Amino acid sequence: MKNVFSRIIAAISVSVLAACAPQTDSATETGSVRVLAPMSNSKGSYSLDIFELKGITDLQTVAGKFVRFFLSPRIANKQLQGSAPQGRFIKNSDGAFIPANEMTQQLVTIYAHTQRLALLDEELGAGGVNKWPRDVGVAVKVRGGLTNNAFYDGNTDSMLLVPYSSEGLPIPINGGILAHEHFHSLFYKLVMGDERAQIHDRENFLERAIVEDLSVRHRRLLPISTGEEMSEAQMHMYYHLAIIRGLNEGLADYWGWMYTGDPDFIAQSLPSEKATRSLKVRDEKSVNSLPSVENIKRSLNIFYSGAADKARFSDYVTGYAYSLGTQFSRVLKRYTDIYSKARGIEDLQARKDIAKLIVKVLPKMKDDFDKLDLNYYTADKFLKSMFALNESYREEECQFLAEVISSSVATTEEALTCEKMAESEFKLVPKVEVAPVETPSVTESSLQ
Repeated sequence: MKNVFSRIIAAISVSVLAACAPQTDSATETGSVRVLAPMSNSKGSYSLDIFELKGITDLQTVAGKFVRFFLSPRIANKQLQGSAPQGRFIKNSDGAFIPANEMTQQLVTIYAHTQRLALLDEELGAGGVNKWPRDVGVAVKVRGGLTNNAFYDGNTDSMLLVPYSSEGLPIPINGGILAHEHFHSLFYKLVMGDERAQIHDRENFLERAIVEDLSVRHRRLLPISTGEEMSEAQMHMYYHLAIIRGLNEGLADYWGWMYTGDPDFIAQSLPSEKATRSLKVRDEKSVNSLPSVENIKRSLNIFYSGAADKARFSDYVTGYAYSLGTQFSRVLKRYTDIYSKARGIEDLQARKDIAKLIVKVLPKMKDDFDKLDLNYYTADKFLKSMFALNESYREEECQFLAEVISSSVATTEEALTCEKMAESEFKLVPKVEVAPVETPSVTESSLQ
């Protein structure tokens, strides 16, 4: 697909060349500018469309209100530093600008998606969290020649994209992956604001080839346990490293689906990730649980006891966080599908409704993490906090949430069930186990 888009752009460029204005016209173009870009729709498909870029201050570098680009930048003093890439355009007879090469095509597409995501922030209640323009590094050079990845860096509040060399949809054009990375910026600012929030922290990014290999391998093959377990202090630290990163990654995957409508948006560019990162499963009804505290602890102890190099154990935790994230994203997608059907609303609107709840719950998560002390943040606590923002549910929604939450609680006393409030309205309530009534046994003496 990568080469297909390039050939399409080349073909269009040749076909309109006779009716085009000189290349220098783009140097003075500002304000709202119409460009041809491969954009995704709400159903997850891509097509070449004329898109209006707003707030352009310099079309030649595709700079403006929403993005400022850097070509192969350096990072110094918590800022990207370097020159801007130079775009090349052909202007057609209708006044629209056609990217004349692959780099320009990617620049206008990134700008278009960033513009859309900024406006979507406003719609979903996250307006003002991000500051614009966003710094974006393209053709980023990473030690080891890393390719095929994107990365939000909270320290510089920038997005970094390394070269794409595969045959799928180029990452700079993949709206779902761009939305995924965009969500990391919301999580970083609303929840943590430090490296613990980033599954893509700088060290992991620089060592990405190793981390990706570990993350995939350890989803498929557990290490052999030696019986050695972590101390309680270690467990508390690594548990929260895993669940915070897992939530960050899982919610970002949901954001990518919310934005594109494509449950396989990652596989469009990274086909090898389809089995482990897709939000779509063969049996939707099997998505009905999240891991409990004890399940997560058990998994971490297995990883820890089997890790030959304890110094690299955090890499195992990173891989496990991806697995946790997929569980969160699939549960939220399943709930969204149930919500859409139960209320008879369009899929896109349902996705946005749940995204609004996510935005609202992020500051609550920060408060919960700040107050943890020696306690554990749990999957059921996240769901309870998020859906407490709803006053009532349809029966199908309530039953699904009750099942998922009850599967991840530590004790049966924390399980939930549904109680009818009014016609078609239900609420989550504690599930009360009724103890069986003992019937007095009849004895010979009692008959006398």
